[in-house]
Amino acid sequence: MPEHPSSSVPHPETIRRIVAEVVRRVRGESAAGSLQPSGAPSASRRIPSADVTISGRVLSLAMLEKLPAGTHRITVEASAVITPSARDHAREQGIVIERAVAGMPEEARGPFLVAHAECGSDAADRAGAIARGVPGGSQLPATGLADVVAAMALQVSRDAARGVLLTGRPAIAAVLANRQPSLRAVTARDPATLAAMAAECHANLLVVDPGLFPAAALLRLANELAKRPTGETPAVLAAASAGCGCQGH
Repeated sequence: MPEHPSSSVPHPETIRRIVAEVVRRVRGESAAGSLQPSGAPSASRRIPSADVTISGRVLSLAMLEKLPAGTHRITVEASAVITPSARDHAREQGIVIERAVAGMPEEARGPFLVAHAECGSDAADRAGAIARGVPGGSQLPATGLADVVAAMALQVSRDAARGVLLTGRPAIAAVLANRQPSLRAVTARDPATLAAMAAECHANLLVVDPGLFPAAALLRLANELAKRPTGETPAVLAAASAGCGCQGH
């Protein structure tokens, strides 16, 4: 059988160069695929998130259990229903649940009141620092607890103000405040719980024992309250404040 002309057979050197080029390209693509920018997370890795927004009309325990590790605050829709088991789980895990609301422009904010009554000697300095650190802040004169609450209630009803009351007797102060129709006061022993309660109740007054709160955390809470629209009184609170109609009987 006659052989093919030698011109139809690639030269060995040509074959070597082709193979070398293929190997080089394969190795290059493999290396490129194994590299990624240092700031780009792997698609298979879950990155802890400090703040998460969850959409939907219901927030359930199952949804919270799927949150990334490290989540400490979630935002839900303003009208979302939060199941009791979800609320308990969030409290146990130290997760703050906030309802989504539009921030209020600084020029549209009402006055922010800061007062202190029946607490430590440094309360005046703490109150002054908050008043200076919040836009529109002003410090009320120190008087008795009942008088301070009454003064704050008057300004809230007249100017749509909101504020912070520093006191060594927060439980009593909160009870006194919530007897006033214009006030929705909440109190707690730690910043996360206080923030969650303020959001849930649409509070306009934070009642705080300054000995339990770091200055920075207290100032942050005050600023969050100042810029957040308080909204309407929750229906269950409005119904309770209406009473049963049997007063005086």
